[in-house]
Amino acid sequence: MRHLEGGLNFNVYQSVFIFLVKDGQFIVWDYLHHKQFSLEPEHADRLRLWSSGNVGQPSPLDNELEDAHLIAKEPFEEVGEWGWDELSKIYHIGTKNISDNLMTLSKEDWIENYLTYCQSISSQPPTFHIKKEGNTVSLPQPNLSLLDKNKFLEVMRERKTCRSFKGEAISFDQLSTLLYVSLGPIHEKWSDLEDNGLQILGRRKSFPSAGGLHPEEAYIIALRVDGLIPGIYHYDSVEHHLTLVEADVKEEDLVKLLYGQYFAEGLSFGIFLTARFEKGWWKYPHSRGYRVVLLDIGHASQSILLTATALGLETWLTGAFGDTQTEKFLNLTSSTEQPILFIGGGYGDKGTVDPYILGELRKNN
Repeated sequence: MRHLEGGLNFNVYQSVFIFLVKDGQFIVWDYLHHKQFSLEPEHADRLRLWSSGNVGQPSPLDNELEDAHLIAKEPFEEVGEWGWDELSKIYHIGTKNISDNLMTLSKEDWIENYLTYCQSISSQPPTFHIKKEGNTVSLPQPNLSLLDKNKFLEVMRERKTCRSFKGEAISFDQLSTLLYVSLGPIHEKWSDLEDNGLQILGRRKSFPSAGGLHPEEAYIIALRVDGLIPGIYHYDSVEHHLTLVEADVKEEDLVKLLYGQYFAEGLSFGIFLTARFEKGWWKYPHSRGYRVVLLDIGHASQSILLTATALGLETWLTGAFGDTQTEKFLNLTSSTEQPILFIGGGYGDKGTVDPYILGELRKNN
């Protein structure tokens, strides 16, 4: 922050508001206080003068800018140390402290507020169950006995990232069981809602999701699965079957898509987790809801990783890939569905550091 001299005692925000040109208006977005204003040209010019330190004489416009929290007589609170770029800072600040008013509500007022809001949005819910067009591929009945080999503590200890896979196939039973337990209808019904005659506007799975919305969709990249033609498949998590999206899939194309991360070589399968944002903003319209959608994808990935480990498989995951290219690869046609995370699985050598990198390290040593 900078204190401006010349008899005028105001401070100007630095990096806590952004400007937008939208619908013929010049918008200033104060993302610290979650407010937006349409600036008239004279206000914009005055604010520019404040930011450059060339204010000159006092102006009635200063009072209006102060009322809007665009300038202030007290120094603004600094964000503190920040190691990422300004865009990440804007997102972090802009999604903080969005509902402080809820802190003052009694239990009765909170419940009334919540139920009133739920009722207001319940008449226009998003489509929760997506059925993809294409050839349907039935999955075998989940073989839950495959999960009896390891105790829970052993699974937790065994779960670690592997970056060296053997190129061996897994069984169709393993894939079916993995999908059913980690992403599928393992709970079958939401009894505590059904038994109380409550409207069901979500899903129950083996991991939590904000509002039970479960924005995630799973696309299976089948490379080496016995009984399943290599290809890209969408997993129907309600009816527990696959829908063929693309029959022609090559391992080298997947590696390129993952920014050259050759750890994908030798995988039996991969899973791209996408997020359907329209589910999140239906119930949580503020941008903080985007935080929660990302957390939901993390919950989903952990369920996949632990289930795969319990099935005796190794896993590797990454968030580094070409987004636009992945959308095309998965044949995503809606802008509200975006890829977030990739998980690979199969039989590996349990090596966290792959042999190629180890070889290079030994050369250099």
